[in-house]
Amino acid sequence: MAPLTLKPVTVDDIPSLSELWYTSFSIPVNLRMFPKTPGVRDWWDNANRHDLLHNPHRKYLKIVDSSACDFLVAYAKWDLDPLESGERFPAWHEESDHELCDLVFTDGCEKREEYMNGRKHYYLDMLVVHPQYRRQGAASQLVQWGCDFADQNGLPVYLDAHIDAAPLYERFGFKGREDLEATSEGALSMIREPQV
Repeated sequence: MAPLTLKPVTVDDIPSLSELWYTSFSIPVNLRMFPKTPGVRDWWDNANRHDLLHNPHRKYLKIVDSSACDFLVAYAKWDLDPLESGERFPAWHEESDHELCDLVFTDGCEKREEYMNGRKHYYLDMLVVHPQYRRQGAASQLVQWGCDFADQNGLPVYLDAHIDAAPLYERFGFKGREDLEATSEGALSMIREPQV
């Protein structure tokens, strides 16, 4: 097992975040929303750079393989105040399927806001792990960081995950929302109450 270390994301990491996203999530539905073109790659880079530099509510963390020149193997984007942090994404890129993006992301945000009903919470916005580093503890480190921080502050955590990833989150105390079934794409909304 590779020696994996948690560190904060830096501006220099931004292109690697986009590359890792495409390496990990290049399934047809994702590529309809975010085709792997130079323009959409720039859109991702600019969105992440803007959040990293200008949004104090969003915390980016990475896991690096210290035996491979700190190769970035995973990252998480935590939103520590989704009620105040503004739009999750900038306007969709012209090459993106706007209707599908709205369906997946805008609808999901509205469901989260409705469910949380103004209750302060943390939101695991993004968790991406390189396929060759899955099941080696990278995701667990990133989830643990957020759960520990939430527990210290007595706040719940909300996330939307693929149903295949649910067992990972369940180990940290997340439960699927009883009022929502998984979507036809396998997306599942989960919540974790603070554990003090």
